[in-house]
Amino acid sequence: MNKKSLLLGTSALVTAAFVGTSAMAGQVGSKDAMSVTLGGEFRFIVGFTDQDVSAGYGRGYEFHGDEVEVFVNASNTAENGLEYGVSIELNGGGSDATAADEAWAYIESAQWGRVEMGDQDDATDRMYVESDDILVGRAGPDGDQADFFQFGGAIAATGNTVTGDATKLIYFTPRFAGFQLGGSLTPDTGVDSGTADLFGETDNDGDFENVFGLGINWEGSYDEIGIILSLTGEFGDGESASGANNVGDVETISVGGVVTYGGFGFGAGYVDFAEQGIANAAQAGGADAGQYWTVGASYQTGPYGVSLNWFESSRDNAAGIADTDVEIISLDANYVVSAGWDLSAALHLIEADNINGNAANTNNEGTVFLISNNFAF
Repeated sequence: MNKKSLLLGTSALVTAAFVGTSAMAGQVGSKDAMSVTLGGEFRFIVGFTDQDVSAGYGRGYEFHGDEVEVFVNASNTAENGLEYGVSIELNGGGSDATAADEAWAYIESAQWGRVEMGDQDDATDRMYVESDDILVGRAGPDGDQADFFQFGGAIAATGNTVTGDATKLIYFTPRFAGFQLGGSLTPDTGVDSGTADLFGETDNDGDFENVFGLGINWEGSYDEIGIILSLTGEFGDGESASGANNVGDVETISVGGVVTYGGFGFGAGYVDFAEQGIANAAQAGGADAGQYWTVGASYQTGPYGVSLNWFESSRDNAAGIADTDVEIISLDANYVVSAGWDLSAALHLIEADNINGNAANTNNEGTVFLISNNFAF
């Protein structure tokens, strides 16, 4: 799922600005062990693209089955009050290379918090909020523009973690006085529950290892104004194919927040990737992994929603080479047709400079218009 899940234990401060979708779960069975629910989603996108760098992409339109998943969730409560369960997201697309997207278990207590174990997004991602958390439809830069536009090596979407759904341990504290803490540990970003041969997934193959995700957020309200503020960091070791310590480590810092009032939502965020994965020689020449800024606003009333967002990223290249820069202005609209069916549209105005990151600059400018049918069951 592209739009990241919100905070553990949070109230509905930002949901007024979110897209109204139906609950994605239906009771399918129950045993003495756990109660089981089944759900899923399917997204079909029609995309139209006009861009300067069009070699090999001259048709100008494409159909895309963007997200096809089935969710299986099981849960129970022990006699001592501990809640526990398992969640599995099964891929259903025709070209999906793996059977599962996420597969994890949890144990939760109101007194000491929540532990998750398995293939799941880390604390860095889950504790962080920014503008795409209040946008409607496909959520501007968190959406699908990068599937239709040639960005090369540029930062073209929101996101602040290298671990993805690699296998990890995650912990969230209970929320106290508006504050919540979270942390996660990912031993190797190349390992998930589908990795049968751990000895074949070495620690010198270009992944990242010993990745710690840390986060804190605060949630509060004043009259009808809701606020969530977040600060997260992700830290880990960079691997290289030779095993030498010659690439930049993970040192990502993210700060962001959202404010809601009635049907209005406002959000902003900043993420700095430091020298993550950049070779030492390139660092010495002035290169870095880049950073991005994002600011957006939305309005939701009944089944209708609209939002506007500005996204900008920059990545320094070696001395004497122009930076790789991206600017995306996104206008999104959403309409809840019926329970479990949303219709959304997005217009992205894009300018991307030096997407190839070398002295012979390749610039790309254009527009992406997307129409998306989003089904949830």
